[in-house]
Amino acid sequence: MTAKPTRARPALLAALLLLACAAPAAAQDGERPRNLKVLPSSMTREQVIAVMRGFTNGLGVRCTHCHAPYDASKPDSLDFASDANPTKKTARQMMRMVRGINQEYLAALAAPGAEAARVECVTCHRGAPRPLMLEDTLRTVVLRRGADSAVAAYRQLRARHYGRFTYDFGERPLATLATRLAAEGRAADARRMLELNAEQFPESAGVAFELGRAYETAGERERAIEQYRKALRLQPGNRQAQQRLQQLTGGGR
Repeated sequence: MTAKPTRARPALLAALLLLACAAPAAAQDGERPRNLKVLPSSMTREQVIAVMRGFTNGLGVRCTHCHAPYDASKPDSLDFASDANPTKKTARQMMRMVRGINQEYLAALAAPGAEAARVECVTCHRGAPRPLMLEDTLRTVVLRRGADSAVAAYRQLRARHYGRFTYDFGERPLATLATRLAAEGRAADARRMLELNAEQFPESAGVAFELGRAYETAGERERAIEQYRKALRLQPGNRQAQQRLQQLTGGGR
């Protein structure tokens, strides 16, 4: 936003922020929206719709995410004034939280005369209802259904979201997840994530080295040596790979 907020607009601006709420479509029946508890009661139907569209873009959800239907058998017949859907309560709390972040914290950090930075729904949600990083999402799958299911979930998420900003599909998330799993005593799961990372990034010396470490930990000496040699081919000055090869081969490559 280019203009500085005035006293009449802070709540409206805050409403465009971190929120697990609704979507575009119509606002509520009548000339004015009803049951507004965080947004200003003076807002018009068109203004509320604009705010809802901001939520849609930020979270990738529809109206039914926060709003209850008039008739449960017809989920699109929504009662926008109703508070029956508990997600709506969460949405309001998120709106209050974001308003506090913007008006109390970020505003205090702004240099004199400079426009303060602002957070929005998309700042954390990045097009997903739950603002989780890729490694967190995959870890949940590993713990509930195993590493093979996590690999399948990774492929599905990559096919759907690659090129967008919802998830980071670089080499870091899988490496981070593998480190966490290994620290939790799940070495086999960590190794599977590193194998997936090596598949996705075959030209990364760092990925090859970490996979070599996983194989070495598992007692698979020859496979570890293969990965360390690959790391050295990709990055001839990789001292860590040189040291591990020296330990495993007695100084030869």
